[in-house]
Amino acid sequence: MKPESRPCLGTLLLCLTLLAGCQESVDVQAVIGQPAPAFSLTLTDGKSMQVDGLPGNARAITFMSSWCPCSNESIPLLKKMHAQFQGRDIDFLMVGIQDPESKFTRFVADYELPFPAGYDQGNIIARTYGINAPPTTVFIDKNGTLKRIFYGNIKDMEADVFQWVEEIL
Repeated sequence: MKPESRPCLGTLLLCLTLLAGCQESVDVQAVIGQPAPAFSLTLTDGKSMQVDGLPGNARAITFMSSWCPCSNESIPLLKKMHAQFQGRDIDFLMVGIQDPESKFTRFVADYELPFPAGYDQGNIIARTYGINAPPTTVFIDKNGTLKRIFYGNIKDMEADVFQWVEEIL
């Protein structure tokens, strides 16, 4: 290693150490078969949404990022899923993670989502659910029980995804 590159490496390591220490510690609370972890989310339209482990509507919650190609590819199936199950006892929600809030808000507007979306400031909700990469979709049944967490692109999984929604209804 060249001597002149050592100060840069030291500065980089110091910055990474400081950044790692800045993250708020959050315990993963999501356990399949248990009540879904509760959270409150401010939506892009300024309204608020509560999710809890109590009985009510089923929920399909997708954690997305504007920069993620798999998130972008999943949008058409999410819209189709919403259209197919609209009017039944299910709420759809998109949660923005690992993105600047302004980019996520623009992402939601560009795709003209027919269901609510909100930004997860600091990725706290995602970390509570054990989610560290987009896209990830969470399925919660009418009893408020976490039934499934699917990590990855759903674009070619229509039959599976529709079956998972039927299972939580």
